[in-house]
Amino acid sequence: MKRLLHALDPRNATQAWLALLVITVVTAGIAVAERGVLPWVGWIIAALVWWKAWLVADHYLEVADAAPVFRRIVVAFISLAPVLLVVTAWMESR
Repeated sequence: MKRLLHALDPRNATQAWLALLVITVVTAGIAVAERGVLPWVGWIIAALVWWKAWLVADHYLEVADAAPVFRRIVVAFISLAPVLLVVTAWMESR
């Protein structure tokens, strides 16, 4: 699993931007194609949103070099939207 995550981590800002572009297209495609069909689609969208937020935080905000307090604040902030998406998907499936 660690190798997979390392392989998916872009090495520079250009690769990060391309990854963000691909994730955006995939997210939009899933949301349009599977809207209301499968209950777990919200979970996939939430995971992709979290990945995008982490790429932005890591490559553009340079959270890895920030103080631990700032890093925790950013991680909490980028986790908020995906958690709310999961809650929304769970509530819709009930």
